[in-house]
This record gives sequence, C-alpha cells and structure tokens, in this order.
Amino acid sequence: MTYPAPNQVKITDKMWSQILERTRTVTIPDVLDKFEGRHIDHVAKDADNFWSPDRGRVAGEDAKERSHNTLRNFELVAEGHVADGGHFGFPWFDGLIYETITGISDYLLQHPDPAMERRLDEYIRRIEAAQKADPNGYINTYTTLMENNHRWGENGGNLRWQHDVYNSGCLVEAGVHYYKATGKTQLLEVATRLANYMYDYMAGANHNVVPGHALPEDALIQLYDLYKSEPKLAEKLSVPVKPEHYLQLAKFWVDQRGHTEGRRPLEAYAQDAETVFEAKTIEGHAVRATLFWTGVADVALANNDERYLSAARQIWDNMVGRRMFITGGVGAIHEDEKFGPDYFLPTDAYLETCAAIGAGLFSWRMNELTGEAKYMDVLERIIFNSIPTAVSLDGTNYTYQNPLNANKMNRWPWHDCPCCPPMLLKFTGILPSMIYAVSGHDIYVNLFIGSTAKLQVPGVGAVEISQQVDWNTGKVTIQVLSKKAKKLRLHVRIPGWESGQELPLGLYQSSTQPKVTGYRTYKNLKNGIQLNLNVSPRIVKADNQVEQLRGLCSLASGPFVYCAEKIDNEAVWDNLNLSGRTYRLDAEHPILGITPLRSTDGQITAIPFYMIANRCKDTAYRVWTK
Repeated sequence: MTYPAPNQVKITDKMWSQILERTRTVTIPDVLDKFEGRHIDHVAKDADNFWSPDRGRVAGEDAKERSHNTLRNFELVAEGHVADGGHFGFPWFDGLIYETITGISDYLLQHPDPAMERRLDEYIRRIEAAQKADPNGYINTYTTLMENNHRWGENGGNLRWQHDVYNSGCLVEAGVHYYKATGKTQLLEVATRLANYMYDYMAGANHNVVPGHALPEDALIQLYDLYKSEPKLAEKLSVPVKPEHYLQLAKFWVDQRGHTEGRRPLEAYAQDAETVFEAKTIEGHAVRATLFWTGVADVALANNDERYLSAARQIWDNMVGRRMFITGGVGAIHEDEKFGPDYFLPTDAYLETCAAIGAGLFSWRMNELTGEAKYMDVLERIIFNSIPTAVSLDGTNYTYQNPLNANKMNRWPWHDCPCCPPMLLKFTGILPSMIYAVSGHDIYVNLFIGSTAKLQVPGVGAVEISQQVDWNTGKVTIQVLSKKAKKLRLHVRIPGWESGQELPLGLYQSSTQPKVTGYRTYKNLKNGIQLNLNVSPRIVKADNQVEQLRGLCSLASGPFVYCAEKIDNEAVWDNLNLSGRTYRLDAEHPILGITPLRSTDGQITAIPFYMIANRCKDTAYRVWTK
C-alpha cells in the first residue's frame, strides 16, 4: 500500500481542521519560542491566569534567556568549543530541534510560510556551521561540549545517555522532510554527509554501534527512499550519495541488537537484550520500543523479508493484545518509562505522549506492510484519544504523562525534557497522509476524517475523493470522482468498535452488537457511499486477566474514549458509578465546544478524554470507574 503526501490531502473535518490550524499558527511558534529560551519568565505563577500566561518580554532578562536558548549549543560548537562545558539541556536536545524542523516541514508542505521558512533557514545555518567544525561531519553538541572523547558512546562513554546516534537519525529525517517541503538541499547535504560518516564508521568498518534510542533506523530508510525515488537529486549535492549504504546501515542497526561484542550492552531498556528474532514480547522504554519495531517493519518493507515481518507481527500482537491501554497509550511504569508485564494496566499508569505516537507509527507501518484493517483500528484509537490530549485547547500547554485516572492533573507550559511537543508536530504534520491509501486499482479509506484528496491510481490516473463525517450521528458520506471509476474498487474500513472489539485481539470489549468489520469493498461508486456508524454510547470492560480493571468500566462513543471530570460531577464524585445508566450524546449543550455524554438521569456528564485538564488547575478525572 502507498499513501499520499500530506499536501495531497486537505482536511476539512470540523474537529481536526481546528486542531491542525491551531497547531500551525499557535503551537509551532510556541515550541520554537520556548526552545529559544523565551519562556523563562513567561509562565504565570498563579492559578487565575495559568491558562493564558503573559507572553510579554521581561526587561533585563536577555542574558538568562540566551543561556536557555537551545540553538546556542550549535553556536558554541561552531565557535570551536570542545569539552569545556556550557551545554544547555539534556543530551537529546539536538534531536528535539531536528524533530521540530521535521514536523514544521510537513506543515510548510501544506501551507507555505516564507517567514517560518526564513526562521528555520537560520536554524539550519547554525546546524551546518556546527557540523563544519568537525572534519568527519560528526555533530552532537552535548558530546562535543561535555565529553568529546566518548563519541558514539565509545571509550567508556554511555550511548544510552549521550544520544549520539539518535540525534543523528533525527537530523537525517529533518533533512529529508525539509527538502520535500522547500526543495532546499542545505540541510539534506548536512544529513547525507553525516549518514555517510555513520555508514563508514559503523556498518562499513563494522564498529558495533547501535542507537541507544531508536528512530535512526526509520530515518535512514527515509533517506534511502528519497534518493531511490529521485536519482538525479544527487547531482545537486557536493557530497557522495549512496542509497544502498543507507538501507544497509538501517538493517545493520536492527540486526546488531542483542549482539554486544565489543561494546557495553544497552539491555532491554534500549532494545538490546536480545536479537530481533528472539524477542517474543515488547519490553523496555516504551518510546524506544515502539520506534524500534517501526524500524523493524521498515526493514521488512524495504527488503521484502518475511522474517522481519513475522517478528514485527508477534510484537505488535503482544503490545495491542496484552499491554495497550484503552486510549491507545502504552508504557505502564514510571521507572524507565517502560512497558509492564502482560495484562498490567493500572488506571494511574505513566503513558508518555511520545510512546503513544510511537505505537501509532508502528501500527501505520504494519498497515503499509500487510494491508490489514486491524492496524488502522489501533491507529484510529491513538489519533482520536492520545494525540489531541497532548496539547491544550489553547495550543500552548502540554502533557508528558497521560494517566487514565488522576486526582491532580496539570498541563505544563514547558518541561525540563520537552520531547513530546516535537513528536506531536511530527505526527500531526503527516496525519493527512494516513487517511487514504492506494494499492493497484484499489483505494482504501483508513480513517474517518472529513477531507478531500487527489490520488494518483496506476492505470486510472487522477482520482478525487472526499468524505464528510458527523460523529454526533455517525453519518459518513464518501464521494469518488474519476473518468475511469468503473476500474476502481473502494475499500472502507469498518472499525472494530462497531462489533464490540474496542481494540483488536479482545483486550477490551463493549456492549455493541457484533457486525462484520475490516475493509468493506464497494465497486459501484457513481452515487457515492453513505455509512451510518453506530455511535451510541457504550460501556467498555477489560479482559478479566487485567486485575487492576476488574469491576471497573469506561464509556466510549465512536472512536472516542470518554472520562468524567470532577468539575462536572461534584454531587456524585465520591460514589461515581457509570453502570446501570443509559447515556446520550448531548450536542445541544456543548462543553468548550465539544459534545459531551450525559446520563439520561442527569447525574453524570462525561467529556472526550482528549479534553482533560483544560478548565482548571489540579484537575480530577476518571476514565475507569465502578
């Protein structure tokens, strides 16, 4: 299956068009400002104006602001500073800047913005200058400024901490995406020079170095795909371009997991306790794990190797069938931000935003590999719950952890480890690409998000497709325009929740009457297609093997998981009980513009999970109740 570029799909959906426009116009500038240190005195200290902090400059604070400017790290390296301290932030801050560039690039592809492009060009100028300070093209500002004798984690270094390879992969990804958005090759050349050096040092010279944090595997395959699809692009660059090396390096990083000869093992935390073919369960740091298995699926796709696909299937099944939360979140345990054992799904679990994004990317790649609808069922659950939860309705406050029940939940204007906003920008930037897919004469509707698209179908040519979605009624209308419509087949995913399967493999069940799910095929497209999905509120329960959720239930409607906030349910909060009642979608009385669920006896109000902690500080809420 192939997916359209983000600029081939225009999202018109009432919910998602607002989220994406707010992200583009508010969140992106907010993230850049904060990486540049402009947040130091901009965070309000009292609850009264917590949700609309004073964005004004504070006189006399320029020096403090400058010291917290992440871009200053690149300047110091370019100036020739080596191992003399002065690095601001954690070692992975380089990678966060690159990821931010990647996410913004996909927004620029859809909405050209000369001012934003100029701002990123200035970032890229500093990055290139820092790389030029090293004759090999190596760049990792933390290692250079703090422990230069430990490059790639060698000579007694600690790659789990330093993030040399992770940051390098983020740079490669940013180079690819910025080129696709603007046609500019400056950052792509920086990325290619670094990729050449990594191949020569690692796969070429057989230095056993693997990423302490997964992501580079996917990034190198993106670089490989770019040069394979545009063979003349190499003529525009002043560095050698060797696409096969980039694929070989990605495969090398996958294959060397579990082979620790000559280096310090990274263990399960960083996906290094066993080989990819020995793994039976998803383990370790949840972000690293989900991104690593995305990389394994990438290798399977690039090499058409059934062994990697089989390994990825088994791990995905374990993740979704035994270790995924009802919102699509993953990573139960605070310590090491890691997966717990099978069926360990506590209501106060850690659930890092980045981990849900990684699970979404893994599921998307598995759909590309197999064409199976179940992978999109999981992606849908993540997209409609975990993704929009990550940023406040004002676009400037974020979540790192996303427990399903909480007594004092607060969003943060910024974080000592602000890894989630860049990942959010990356994911939402490519969201339009996930809605539709093409395979031969077949078009797939994967997600119900109001949109229009222009797709190129082999042997058919240009095809226009559109859909309108109303989650208050469940009505979906799809139109297809093509001069050769008779050659087309349309496959529309009927979600698992229509049949009581809240997630594939039966971890959560609802009271919905069983129906046939998966892709439903349509051949007569002349008059369009209309679906009436069942969005009646439903009670959800977990498999009895989940000890922490026995005797508890939750509410859902369509793809949305709902929760009860204390602010709406003060009178019954101490004895909140969802069962034994019927519920309705109350579009006539929205909360912050969103349709709530209300029990017909008027005692309980529930809102979509992604709206948590938008109305007050120290928010109490529950997804799971008696």
